[in-house]
Amino acid sequence: LTFDDWGTDASINKLLYVLRKHKVKATFFVLTNNVLFNPNLLRSIAIEGHDIASHSDKHKAMVVRDPLTKKQVRTSTKEEYLKDYTDAYIKLRSLTGDIVIDGKPVLTRFFRPPTLAISRIGFEALFETSYTNVICGSGNMYDYKAENAGQLVNRFKEVIYTPEGNIQKGAVLIFHMSDVCAYTAAALDILLTAHEGTAANDRTQFTVGN
Repeated sequence: LTFDDWGTDASINKLLYVLRKHKVKATFFVLTNNVLFNPNLLRSIAIEGHDIASHSDKHKAMVVRDPLTKKQVRTSTKEEYLKDYTDAYIKLRSLTGDIVIDGKPVLTRFFRPPTLAISRIGFEALFETSYTNVICGSGNMYDYKAENAGQLVNRFKEVIYTPEGNIQKGAVLIFHMSDVCAYTAAALDILLTAHEGTAANDRTQFTVGN
């Protein structure tokens, strides 16, 4: 389970409650532009033992598609990429760099590209600023568009199960933590509650890891 962007106490505390209730961990890819306005919220995520990773500072995609040429074009210079990615990591480190759970630092050097768009220059900037892994995902939950929790439950099943009903091993689900995602916490609670009721030998049984 992964969560992108940033939000307020109203949305994120609901997610933390559900994850705590079901004793599962997640990775939070934090958009850091406004994170310093609510530092205790980020520390709360980290103290719960969830991994902290970067989703950039300004959420500017590495590339966008030119509507005329249909080609991918850069949105920034390499120096601008470097500044954004460095600023993001410095903010995360200043707030969570001291937190270690069970001998493991919660702050990672993982990065999820905004809009999942990638480029060579962007990758070079990431690795020059000491990020180690670029994490995309196997399924965007589109929870910011959901009209009810049931839509998210169905989307979850589409992502983690094959058409035959078997588990898609290693699935990385992209949820979001912003306030517009009104049904994310409720859908997760439904899914994890149902999961806990399945038998150990049930082929639909899955393990949540981070």
